[in-house]
Amino acid sequence: MLSWEALQHYVAVHPHWYETPARHVPTDEHLAAFRAVVGDGWRTSRRGTWFIADPPGGPRADQGWKLHVSALDGESTEILRLALPVLCAARVPFKFQIDPRSADRGTGKVYSRTASGKFITVYPADEEQFLAVGAELAAALAGRTGPYVLTDRRWPGSTAVYYRYGGFAAIKRLRPDGAADLQISRPDGTLVPDYRRPWYEVPDWVRDPFPPDPEEPGGPLGGRYLPQSALAFNNRGGVYLATDTRTGAEVVLKEARPGVTCGRPGIPCTELLAKEHRLLTRLADTGHYVRPLALIEEWEHTFLVEEKVEGVHFGLHCIVNNPMIKGDLRPEALRDYFLGLRPLWGQIASAVEAAHRRGILLGDLSFTNVIVHPDGLSVRIIDLEAAVEEGVDAHTGLRTVGLASPRMVATGRYDRAHDWHTVGAILLSSLMAVNNTVGFHRPALPRFLHALAEDLALPAELTALITDLMDDRADGPAPDGAEVVKRIEALPFEEGWTGPVPLALPATARHRLPETVPGLGEAELTDLLDGIARYAETTADPLRTDRLFPAHPMAFETNPLSVAYGAAGVLHGLHVLRGSVPPGLLSWLLARDANSEQLPPGLYLGQSGVAWVLDELGRPEAAAALMDRARAHPLRFATHGLLYGAAGYGLAALQLWRRQGDPRLLADAVAAAEALSASALRDEHGLRWPEPDPAGGAGPQEPPRSRLGYAHGGCGPALFLLYLHLATGDRRWRELGREALDFELAQRVATGSGRWAFRRTAQPGRDGADEPVVRTYWDEGTAGVATVALRWLVACPDPALAGLVPELVASAAAKYAVMPQLFHGLAGIGHLLLDAGELLGDERWFAEARRTAAGVLLSRIDRPEGVVFPGEQALRETVDLASGSIGVGLFLDRLRRAAPHGRTNNVFTIDGLLP
Repeated sequence: MLSWEALQHYVAVHPHWYETPARHVPTDEHLAAFRAVVGDGWRTSRRGTWFIADPPGGPRADQGWKLHVSALDGESTEILRLALPVLCAARVPFKFQIDPRSADRGTGKVYSRTASGKFITVYPADEEQFLAVGAELAAALAGRTGPYVLTDRRWPGSTAVYYRYGGFAAIKRLRPDGAADLQISRPDGTLVPDYRRPWYEVPDWVRDPFPPDPEEPGGPLGGRYLPQSALAFNNRGGVYLATDTRTGAEVVLKEARPGVTCGRPGIPCTELLAKEHRLLTRLADTGHYVRPLALIEEWEHTFLVEEKVEGVHFGLHCIVNNPMIKGDLRPEALRDYFLGLRPLWGQIASAVEAAHRRGILLGDLSFTNVIVHPDGLSVRIIDLEAAVEEGVDAHTGLRTVGLASPRMVATGRYDRAHDWHTVGAILLSSLMAVNNTVGFHRPALPRFLHALAEDLALPAELTALITDLMDDRADGPAPDGAEVVKRIEALPFEEGWTGPVPLALPATARHRLPETVPGLGEAELTDLLDGIARYAETTADPLRTDRLFPAHPMAFETNPLSVAYGAAGVLHGLHVLRGSVPPGLLSWLLARDANSEQLPPGLYLGQSGVAWVLDELGRPEAAAALMDRARAHPLRFATHGLLYGAAGYGLAALQLWRRQGDPRLLADAVAAAEALSASALRDEHGLRWPEPDPAGGAGPQEPPRSRLGYAHGGCGPALFLLYLHLATGDRRWRELGREALDFELAQRVATGSGRWAFRRTAQPGRDGADEPVVRTYWDEGTAGVATVALRWLVACPDPALAGLVPELVASAAAKYAVMPQLFHGLAGIGHLLLDAGELLGDERWFAEARRTAAGVLLSRIDRPEGVVFPGEQALRETVDLASGSIGVGLFLDRLRRAAPHGRTNNVFTIDGLLP
């Protein structure tokens, strides 16, 4: 899964879809400056937001000393004009950000720390040219500055020119997950990683041509505050835990790097930190805000020193305690939760009201800058980076997705009503974290609020308060803060929930969920599924090579063909929904070269998954040829999991053997099982597969971690090995698979009311207390584990499983989740419920699946092209199988076809082998 910063890389171009920066249409300032200087014979091209210039002559070197030129926000065109004569005269290859907007993004707070500040990159032919061009650039840019390039060292005497040793050509090493690591060559020709970490480092065979740089000042900052550890990093700088050497107290240091900006227009983060110190000082006597202690300028950086506030942020507090997430919907649990929230909500509102009395707008109040004390009784507000004094400070437009008012998003300006909108959104998120979906598609707000009110029997006073606070009418007055506090204090939680809430009622003989659900009748489902298929077909772009359908950014990070994020998964879905696929879309898939340098061999992200789809689409010869490539792939058994490891490859081989009868494919499946057996770790804790450690192995005191769940954990091998046992009768695979399943089941965590969930990883010998968030999804968590345990129960009946599996299924059952998607959302849970109804022959799970489907429909987006659902983090809409509408559509399609003892699972299982 991509980080939040990485996702931002793909949202700048299109309002509805994730798009590669290569789709950005540049302005002409940089290109005009380049064309005014460059001579004949230069070869130019574009890659992403970079414009690449190669002089006449031979190819550039593969690696060596490279130069970077940094530029402040708004100064890139002038810096380029100063640098171009040097670069063109030296006839040295170089590239530059294609326009000012692209260059300015590189100075922003949310930009990658390892890429920040790199406006021009220069590729000298050798060390002699490196030294000459570096010196000339430093002279041409004397007095100029830009953000510090964290991967580099500064050129001596310059604050605009930087250097490091690294690759010039993109020599890539494919990973099992489909992404690639950049490589450089040692003198003996061995390839090693070309690390781009946010600090300067030189390969061990290379000598830095300059003497060591004087170290940045060490010791206590301001002569007093000694950093101890880092709490967080972004491009702006770090947040550190430190000791006040005078008092011995722990304090927090917030760092702002020079040259890095926030918002549009870009405001220097150093200025914002100084403003934050000023505003916190004005608010210190209210008792609602973190207390500032000092503002320090050390070396070139600015540090805000604050008291340390104990506790966790409000979002995590709700995730850990919300009965909706824990699955504990007893009336007393809901009552206790809301009674605990009421004073916290009141304090948040009082903090906003206190700021407004002083003429201060908070601007970007969010879950993460409200800290809940460990006793759960009080909150403090931290991080006023976006706050402004009315009529004094410039507005940055910084906002938290899903909390900001639509008016603020459109104008970039804060007002009092916007602050109250964020308070309302925080109240909504306390019910369920659907804010990103609501922020992306505003019509979802009344849907969610109405459904939550009915399902949780919420007091009307609460839903009215949220509605009023999130009212975004431009002509209405801002809410009165004192009145908001009174309304919160009067919320009638003591009298509520005298009986079971509707959402908690199970589908039992005494209470059956409705057979029909609004929006899920047969005709409505048919129309909905037609809309999903029509959106995919209408938005497909066969003229593109980087993707066919609107997809998760991982389609760009890995490959556009895969089952999870690319064309194969969508074509599989269209085949299920339509019975066929448009020939032009299948031709697009067949026209792409699925070679082993670009595609790993695995099921969901590589060749074997594409082969599975080609076979079901009537192209068995193409499928067999692709499996021939996968068979020879060096990464075939590089890891174990179902998503992109040996288990997934083996599953695909087994499926194709059943359809094609080629004995080599059965041999492939057996080879995958042998590889799983050889790579498994067995000890007193059970059988599992350790998670690779990129740092080179766990320390001597640390037992290895193992991923858990369907996608990456032992459940994937357990499922594949069960199928292989059923296909071959070999008991060895049954025994190995059951050991893997037993380890996974032993890692379950009780969340309340007899419900179970799973952490992301297990580290036997540790209690897992450092990972408080548990998961219930298909790729990670209860739904995925139950998906496998259910099939083991059907194939190999066992009293222990017979008692546990229904508990696991019930634990996963949900109407609400952050996302509607297959991998990490409601659609994956819905598939499990339908599996349980079919494989256990129990009608109640079909009713639960209908309830889950009703929750899915709350996120529905109707476009002229058809019906779509929000994709990863609801920042954009997607079609792909893993995170988009095709994955949702496959669940909804099963909803109308599933029946007791049926076999309708359409997500890459081989249930025909089950008894």
